[in-house]
Amino acid sequence: MKKIKFPLIMKNGAEVRDIEQLRKNFDMESILQYYSNGKLRRWLENNYYDDILKRVDELENKGADFGEQLAKALGTEWRNTEKLDLEQTIRIAALKEQMRSFISEERLEKVKYIADSQWELERLIKAGCTPVYLFGSEFTIKGWMGNVECIGINRPKINLEIKNKKEYQKKRIGLREVSFTKEEMEKIVQSSSITEVYFGLLDVLEQYVENMQKAYQGK
Repeated sequence: MKKIKFPLIMKNGAEVRDIEQLRKNFDMESILQYYSNGKLRRWLENNYYDDILKRVDELENKGADFGEQLAKALGTEWRNTEKLDLEQTIRIAALKEQMRSFISEERLEKVKYIADSQWELERLIKAGCTPVYLFGSEFTIKGWMGNVECIGINRPKINLEIKNKKEYQKKRIGLREVSFTKEEMEKIVQSSSITEVYFGLLDVLEQYVENMQKAYQGK
């Protein structure tokens, strides 16, 4: 079966189609993403760079010098002058690969900060990162959090420690494409007049049903 060749798009926009172009336009962030999602391996295989592929496959150490090892296996040199967090870059690339079934490729390209755990969400907010994309089952928006937009990827559940709408608005928190563990929390977050009217009517309806039940039981 004929192998289908495809380019690797690098950070500078170059469409790399052979190993010399890769070395000329080499950037570690792009290479790590392609390494993590398996695209680098397929590219090497489809271009018949079997010797290079063997060297890349033999890499096991994901430590601080992994970037240098990967660059060497590809026949070039790289020094971490930009202080790139290799472990974090690999983690984000792996998460993005999992997210492909939830969002479009165009939208995925805009994703920078991803929280897949409560610990990571808190770390990102403390660092002033926004927007934060939530990719997990459940997160808690704590009372100390503020000035952040959180966007759900797989519609995670949100537990809100903030008790009222005024406090929520004051903290400048944006929540999109999420669900809530309790209906009261959703009411606090709703900002449009339409949803306020909806929840207001729902409260009236619930009170009406409750009053009717009491009247019926009193007969």
